[in-house]
Amino acid sequence: MTQYLGQDQVGYYHFDAFTDKYAELRKPVVVLTHQFIPHNPGRLDDRDLFVVDEAIYATGEASLNLTHFADARNWATSHNVFPKEFTALHNFAVDMDRELQSSDKKFLAAPNNQNYDWAAVISDTLKPEDHHQSISNLEPLLGVQRFCEALQQGMVFLSKGNRTKDRYVPTFSAAVFGIPRLDKTVILSATGGMVYDIAGPFTQDSGSRNDWSPPDYTNLNLVQLSAPEIKGHYNHWKSGKSKQQVVAYFDWLLGVIPEKSIYITMPKAVLVNCLSERLNLPKKDSIEYPIQINTEDGKEVFITNHARSVGSNDFMNCEAVVYLWDNHQPQSVAIQRFHILSDEAITQDALDDANRGVLVGDYQRIREANYIDNMMQQLGRGGIRKINEHGVAGPMTGYILTDQSARFVRLSVQYRNCSTLTLEYDGIEVTKPVGRVAKVLAYIKDNNHNQDIEAEEVERAVGFKLRQIKNGLQGNWDLRMLGYEYEPGGKGRGKKAQFKWLG
Repeated sequence: MTQYLGQDQVGYYHFDAFTDKYAELRKPVVVLTHQFIPHNPGRLDDRDLFVVDEAIYATGEASLNLTHFADARNWATSHNVFPKEFTALHNFAVDMDRELQSSDKKFLAAPNNQNYDWAAVISDTLKPEDHHQSISNLEPLLGVQRFCEALQQGMVFLSKGNRTKDRYVPTFSAAVFGIPRLDKTVILSATGGMVYDIAGPFTQDSGSRNDWSPPDYTNLNLVQLSAPEIKGHYNHWKSGKSKQQVVAYFDWLLGVIPEKSIYITMPKAVLVNCLSERLNLPKKDSIEYPIQINTEDGKEVFITNHARSVGSNDFMNCEAVVYLWDNHQPQSVAIQRFHILSDEAITQDALDDANRGVLVGDYQRIREANYIDNMMQQLGRGGIRKINEHGVAGPMTGYILTDQSARFVRLSVQYRNCSTLTLEYDGIEVTKPVGRVAKVLAYIKDNNHNQDIEAEEVERAVGFKLRQIKNGLQGNWDLRMLGYEYEPGGKGRGKKAQFKWLG
């Protein structure tokens, strides 16, 4: 960019850049990391256009419990820093907690349309850098500031979490979308299309919709893995048997995968609880990623967890990416993300469906999209990252272990022309998709004629009428990634339902 516009026109400011921030911000074009925006409110309000790569990661989030609010109040009162405001904040959090405890709800929205002057003081007036000598841990205080900022925007709720007889630790969730002017923003995303498609205010521009084609993934093999059945959620795989099963599976994978350069990602809990001894890891807070090992048969292996390495080019020479177990997150994450992206306040009415138990509707859709998005982000670290001048992605094999076969189908349709295979562990079969929409997607992917497909042909193959899932097919993002759009048809000759080839 600098070579086209000139050094005096383009500013750069990021963690590794030893520059004068204020001088760089005075330039008409500024290149920043996501972390800059939420920590520097108001500094970019004069811009005419924002171009943001993977904007979903620009979200400023805070997860707090009552201890954080009590510690913040104690610090404020002992140092006479807005003590009234911090006391009001603490009382507000305690009142929300009492209300949630006395109800049968899982989620409680913070009251909207109230006067939160004390929150505005904490979020806008307090300058933590002026008190650095008295602050022993800055992160909780920054989280409290984020909470107060989100509260004024209607983006705060309290989650009861997995309450047990002996344990109750409520979590206050708060988030702000770290883009000053959404109406002036262009978002670039390699994987987030389905997430933004759910959110509402985001639309795909006509150029990328009509004139751009996704890369050709002919050189990509996606392999669905089977695995041993291990009891319980992977956060609790701490027993000897669970560890043994994970270690045996890990060693089997390293032995059976033929590629020599391998990138492996898994939940942090599995890595820390089950493979620490196998990999000779230090304490979990001291682990440096990626973990690198070399096997006796000459394989170079890089190991990380699902939350790491977004945007990294360090592994683009890896011939294989192994994705083990889904990136399960609390339900509150899906709720928070939907409201931030849709720019809708979190109200008690909006939380009604979530309080009934299992997430449904847009919350469920965005939760599923988050699973696929995380898989794609990690797969994109490997060889397919190298796309040639003809739009063909580099050769790579992706090995996927997922809880739901339908999720593997959804993942595979994001990569046009890729091949899909299966690899069974110890005779355990890979499950077939059970969801009806997933069955339709699998058939169309495997029988893609690059032309219109009559609905009757698909119905004969899947064994049910498509009108039963019409709402799930119309406007379906995954179908569009396959190059199709579902037309339900109507009365009269020549109006039969079909999957229209978009070319």
